[in-house]
Amino acid sequence: MQTLPQTDNKHLSRDAALMLLAVLPDHIRTAYLNHARQIGYSVELVLEMALADFLDPESLSFTDCKPQIGLSSENGDAA
Repeated sequence: MQTLPQTDNKHLSRDAALMLLAVLPDHIRTAYLNHARQIGYSVELVLEMALADFLDPESLSFTDCKPQIGLSSENGDAA
């Protein structure tokens, strides 16, 4: 079994994120990549926030980072 590269910081590395994405079903991998592109964040940050939200619902979320995403504008269109 391949081991994840060690990092000195407390965040998911790009290599680790790509390894995780590689083993996910296609539809889940595509959803993560599309969401990262939509909000303008790296996929490793999107994966890290998703995992943090699962482990701690009070953690930083996508809404905290990009509050305008998913909100309706005055004319009823999505932001």
